[in-house]
Amino acid sequence: MTHEALKILVLGASGGVGKHLVRLAFDQGHIVTALVRCPDGIDSRARILIDDVMRPGCFDEHLRGHEVVLSALGIKRTNPANPWSALASPPDFSSRTAAMLVSAMRQHGVPRVVAVSAAGVADSAAGMNLLMKFFVAKSNVGIGYRDLAAMERVFEGSGLDWCCPRPTRLTSGPLTRRMKIVENFPVTGAISRADVAWWMLEHATQPIRERTPMISGG
Repeated sequence: MTHEALKILVLGASGGVGKHLVRLAFDQGHIVTALVRCPDGIDSRARILIDDVMRPGCFDEHLRGHEVVLSALGIKRTNPANPWSALASPPDFSSRTAAMLVSAMRQHGVPRVVAVSAAGVADSAAGMNLLMKFFVAKSNVGIGYRDLAAMERVFEGSGLDWCCPRPTRLTSGPLTRRMKIVENFPVTGAISRADVAWWMLEHATQPIRERTPMISGG
């Protein structure tokens, strides 16, 4: 599908979903700026801005001229494979950066943001499988989930055109362009990071109908 070219600012562009966002956006003909602390592994076609999103004034300096923000920001742990490993980010990282982003978007007239959340956040918690419920209740995964819920509330009250897709378990699988909105997050629920990026791009160019859809591989 072809779209009119947009000027897109990608946050978290050096992460798993973010790198796919940059590449796929270019493949679709968009004009892409990647805002990162480290540019390693980012598609060389991007305009790269090196900065810290936690720095006051960061978004005010870099948002001007963009039409949409795609955010793959989120709390990181020192060992992502270990739910109990220490946080490598502040415990309010997602919600705090969202608040700063919303303020700057309002100031500079940037109308739309699509930001990754997670399946099981906020009112989707009842649909989580028992293993994920255990991790959220007992490990540092829960800190991230509470922060994502707070992030969603920031966007909900922003007055912007916003969407926070909630993907099930992320994988390194290929781009399939096959995904679906689901009501539950079973143990087998999974979606590739490439497909999450593709879904986000599709909703950067189409009317947003669901604000917090839970998405999984098709």
